[in-house]
Amino acid sequence: MPFFAAPRTEPSGPLITRVARIGTVVCAAALLIATNAGAAKPVRPVDATAAAVRVDNPDDAFLAARDAFRSGDVAHGAVFAQRADALDARYPLSSYLEYWALSRQIRDYGDALTAAAPDDAIRSFMTRNPGSVVADLARRDWLVALGKRGEWATFEAEMPKFALNDDAQVTCFQLTARALRQIRGATNRSEASADADGAADPAISELLRLSRNALAQPREYTNDVGACATLGRVLVAEKRLTQQDIWGWMRLGSDANNATAVRRYALLLSDAERGGDSARFYRQLDSVLDKPALWLAKTSEGGESGALRYKRELAVMAFARIVRADPQMGAASVQRQPADILTSQEVAYLNAQLAAATAKKQLPESVEWSRKSLAAEGLSEDILGWQVRGALRAEDWKMVQVLIEKMPPEMRRAQAFEGTWAYWLGRAYKAQKKNEAAQTQFRQVADQFGFYGQLATEELGQKVTLPTRAQPANATEVAAAKELPGFQRAMYFYRLDLRREGNLEWNFALRGMSDRELLAAAEWANRNQLLDRAVNTADRTRNEHDFAYRFLMPFQAQMQEKATAVGLDLDWVYGLIRQESRFVQVAKSSVGASGLMQLMPSTAKYVAKKIGLDGYRADGVNDLDTNLTLGTSYMRMILDDLDNLPVLATAAYNAGPGRPRAWRSTLTKPVEGAIFAETIPFNETRDYVKKVMSNATYYAVLISGNPQSLKARMGFVAQRGYTPSELP
Repeated sequence: MPFFAAPRTEPSGPLITRVARIGTVVCAAALLIATNAGAAKPVRPVDATAAAVRVDNPDDAFLAARDAFRSGDVAHGAVFAQRADALDARYPLSSYLEYWALSRQIRDYGDALTAAAPDDAIRSFMTRNPGSVVADLARRDWLVALGKRGEWATFEAEMPKFALNDDAQVTCFQLTARALRQIRGATNRSEASADADGAADPAISELLRLSRNALAQPREYTNDVGACATLGRVLVAEKRLTQQDIWGWMRLGSDANNATAVRRYALLLSDAERGGDSARFYRQLDSVLDKPALWLAKTSEGGESGALRYKRELAVMAFARIVRADPQMGAASVQRQPADILTSQEVAYLNAQLAAATAKKQLPESVEWSRKSLAAEGLSEDILGWQVRGALRAEDWKMVQVLIEKMPPEMRRAQAFEGTWAYWLGRAYKAQKKNEAAQTQFRQVADQFGFYGQLATEELGQKVTLPTRAQPANATEVAAAKELPGFQRAMYFYRLDLRREGNLEWNFALRGMSDRELLAAAEWANRNQLLDRAVNTADRTRNEHDFAYRFLMPFQAQMQEKATAVGLDLDWVYGLIRQESRFVQVAKSSVGASGLMQLMPSTAKYVAKKIGLDGYRADGVNDLDTNLTLGTSYMRMILDDLDNLPVLATAAYNAGPGRPRAWRSTLTKPVEGAIFAETIPFNETRDYVKKVMSNATYYAVLISGNPQSLKARMGFVAQRGYTPSELP
């Protein structure tokens, strides 16, 4: 019997073991109320409002508590939590009720110096919930609070126990703690500070490498609670960061159009590095970020010298922003500048910006700008990638090789970026008759189950097949998966339609699993119609694989009927749905796309009218039959609209049919479908097309039982003049 049809277990067991826990929740709320003067946000006192709301079952009480805690209303959350316990002494999700109250207490401890230390409460909670998601979440919150307060001894004692270890704030605090201990605590201070890169001490050198990598993330630097800024300030105080580091990160922030990150990075500069007048510097920085052309014009009119470092850096940032907005205007602006305004290195950097900007706009001059930029340093991954894409579109294989070999080693290794740059480096070698080097590259990529792994396999003279199928999970293995507390909590969350929480529990339970355990978990998920979990879980196996789980084929009779009715290959339909929704029928995207095939309301309405679907109503889009009818009909429409080329139609399904038409119109000659896909200007659509086409190839192997060719499926895309599409 699928989980969703199973009756809920009735409450049982003694109440006495729950009383202490209920008291913990209420006491946590009471403590917050008592210490409200030092809290970051005011907490409303308990009143009769929440208690007066009638809840007849623990699920309703749990959801009410969740809403209250999420809104910051800890007092009412505690009342609902107490009600949940009263209704069910062994409620499966009770640890979350504790965690939500405790997490607010921990946050307040981090934000207010007068708040009471919650160490004992946290340790008690983690002891009673060993190896659980909520225990690790509590530890994460605690680590952030400890970092904010600078309690580094406790932080370093607890950090190794943090299982998720995926929080950028915690990482920056961890590096700060290490920096304070390893650099400031060095016995021989003169030796420790003699080398800015820490060459005298390998541990310090590695610490600085990790720190620079952590700081060079504009989004994280903007979103964190000051952890990375704290790390930056410590390294500045210890003279371990240079102006070049800081200005480089400011450029990265500007490249990402993240003005907040740029301004925060600028705080790491000294007054002298800002020109001695901080207020004036920040006014100029704001002008550069908001109106770069106007700032450059005013600076030029004022006759100010560009010799000072900060003025040159601001000028570079201003030029780069103009270049990204309008490459033609940017190129003209850079070329008009006197030689003393920009150094040769800065000019090379701007040429790289021009190469990337013209590549994104699919202009042929990208290659020439790349040629002029080869001396540039400190380029972002995005800029480096787009330079290569510009050369790919021109099929200038020598430049492709030069640009990829210029990338940092970690960017072009076979496992990075799903093998993208390792594969294209192999293709560049092959085009230049460097066959041995090419084969080495392809072999390094071919063991990956993805778009470039498949293409590399074909470059080695083989077609795409499936790995040997692992032995199915036996009854004992599946039973063991069923009993895991994390899976049981996940199942309960799915029953409450809380997929985010359910997925967190499910994925946490997968940590450290063997391939056999993963396959058993995939089977258990499949039996319970958790199709997305079955796919994602099977995707994690390392040596034993079962592609029948990785590429599930549910609803096969209906899918075949709908695909046949409109003349589509079933493998392509499955490949698209796997990427769109992972077979979750009630999936809804942030932009409003719904159902198995993730249809936008306007598209569904258009298709329903076009095919004469009688009685269609917008609220029926999640109905399986309706969703498949509309989705496959739309796939047929865009395939016909785009010359029966699946690679273009796949892009159209994600980005709309007009955009692939525009991208195709800029071609100067036919290009491989793989090159067309890799040079799609939209990151999401580029990734989407590669994944859908890779999925479809594996589905074709499963359905036909025969080896397949992804290269043949991708085909070639020829230039065609742009005309608007009538399709939505």
